[in-house]
Amino acid sequence: MANEKQSTRTVTKKHLARKQREERQTKTILIVTIAIAVVVIGLVAYGLIDNYLVRPNHPIAQVGDQVIKAGEFESRVKYTRVQMLDQAYTYYQYYSIYGEFGSSFLTYAQDLAYQMQDSETVGSQVLDDMIYEIIIREEAAARGITVSDDEVDEALKAAYGFYPDGTPIPSATATIVATPTYSKTEMALVPPTSTPTETPEVTVTPSEEAVGTEETEAAGDSVEGTEVVDVEPTITLTPSITPTPTTYTTEIYGQNLDDFNSMYKDYNFSIDQLRSMYEVTLLSEKLEEELTKDVDPIEEQVWARHILVETEEEAQIVLNLLAEGEDWNTLAAEYSTDESNKDNGGDLGWFNNSTMVEAFSDAAFAMNEPGQISDPIQTDFGWHIIQFIGKREAQMSATDFQSKKDTVYNEWLTEIRNAREDIQIFDDWADYVPTTPEMPASLLSAILLGS
Repeated sequence: MANEKQSTRTVTKKHLARKQREERQTKTILIVTIAIAVVVIGLVAYGLIDNYLVRPNHPIAQVGDQVIKAGEFESRVKYTRVQMLDQAYTYYQYYSIYGEFGSSFLTYAQDLAYQMQDSETVGSQVLDDMIYEIIIREEAAARGITVSDDEVDEALKAAYGFYPDGTPIPSATATIVATPTYSKTEMALVPPTSTPTETPEVTVTPSEEAVGTEETEAAGDSVEGTEVVDVEPTITLTPSITPTPTTYTTEIYGQNLDDFNSMYKDYNFSIDQLRSMYEVTLLSEKLEEELTKDVDPIEEQVWARHILVETEEEAQIVLNLLAEGEDWNTLAAEYSTDESNKDNGGDLGWFNNSTMVEAFSDAAFAMNEPGQISDPIQTDFGWHIIQFIGKREAQMSATDFQSKKDTVYNEWLTEIRNAREDIQIFDDWADYVPTTPEMPASLLSAILLGS
């Protein structure tokens, strides 16, 4: 076998320098790579820390020792926006069902759509609510008013329509109606045939129908021009199976709560936060009952009649004719544009100070002498000449009495807040107002265009 000559490689200075240079380059690349990795990891870590630790705990307001943090504020705003979005969609559905008869539903949906576009206003309202909740908790605690977990549970079940012990039946409460005794002056001004009832029909105030009333009327009224065909009922001998509704069980209720948590998980809002809101609501109701326990269900009422005309010049003509001794009833029948009562001397019956529009009410309640006639009073309906018939104190209806207590309570709560000097709203609060969830563009367009 032939000898193989092994060649020896001579390492020169040039080779050594090249090798050292390559090693330095490799080391530099490694250092740079590690540095970049450290920076990236640092940025990611900072972002996570900021999103999950720093930002949620950033204070945006403070009431005494209680701090409102950005995290809880953001989740409340998102929850509120979801509720607004759902309500707007429901109103739009009603409008779609009832068409022109449901135009008011479209108006409600449009109002909500516009509100959602102004995210800062929504956030401001939510922040105000959270501040008031702290005040309510403190005021309730100061008076020894508490709410148990069982009470919160019952309120939450009622919100879901879950009544394991049976649906409660509201008890009927008799409404006490004052029976007025009319003076000779009142009877002389308005003959017995014109004596007002306790629930007169009033056309002076703008109509503000409740949503539920409109829905009922829209569903129940027949559409003008639609032919109604009487159909002879046909007896069928084929047995029909009536589906049995699923019983609302505790398991289903529990699933509903789980569904709630799942639905609002992306908004960081939980059923525990909802329970907290119900707790404050119950505290507020108890606090209101305590603060308004001495409020009497009595209100001042005025009996008046009016002549409504279109211009101030016409109103002055009527006043001049009255001053010359012309009969009120005759002038009402001739000049008044209020078709509902012009033939009855413009009689409006008894009303409280919130029944009529403000300008009319202020003028009527400012008078005290039976037969006294006002100067021309302008409202959105035209110009009124008002004649004062009488004044009395009367028992309030349950609805009006509750409204009176609500007003007393809300005014008290506002005064409490305004008197406190330890409430701070920090300048950067608006930076933490979320704009999500947004109303889908298709729904927004349909609502705003009424299509």
